[in-house]
Amino acid sequence: MQILRVISWLACGIYATIPAYWMMVHPFAARWRTARYKLKLLAPLWVVMWCIAWGASYPWRHVMLYHNPGTWVAAPLLWAVSIFMYVNGGRELTFMRLIGQHELEPDRHAKMLVTFGVHRMVRHPLYLGHFCTMLGFAVGAGTVACYALFVFAVITGSIMIVFEERELHARFGSAWEEYCEHTPSVFPIPKN
Repeated sequence: MQILRVISWLACGIYATIPAYWMMVHPFAARWRTARYKLKLLAPLWVVMWCIAWGASYPWRHVMLYHNPGTWVAAPLLWAVSIFMYVNGGRELTFMRLIGQHELEPDRHAKMLVTFGVHRMVRHPLYLGHFCTMLGFAVGAGTVACYALFVFAVITGSIMIVFEERELHARFGSAWEEYCEHTPSVFPIPKN
């Protein structure tokens, strides 16, 4: 069980920084567009974020909120949701789109609002996948560090979604507004 808790902590440290990575991209997309080596600069910064997340949560990586091996049964259920979101969200989004290439070099890539497939259920399926992945690790491990990193990801993810949606609104205008009217942000709760 100890190795599973360590793996969970390491994974949560990476996943927790995904919104922070995007907070470097979306609010500053115009500035990054003028930078010469965008991804060569952003990638190491993201790795530094992992190290900060691990360093900040290190003292609590073994502090248990509960210890129940049965919680590892719930983790795969959450990961199944993640896999569904990643696989189906990934069909519509290329790797270059996922790492921000379209935001950083909009003149070189077709401008397309993805509203089909899993994006009919939620506007941000990959964030739902990230949150379910982290929650699976946190539930399974039961450590303070994993839950703290999950909470950090939810808070920064919520802020990041605001930035991302502003940028998407600026890029797609009324098409984005119409899409938002009918499609929930992260959790697939039907809209009226």
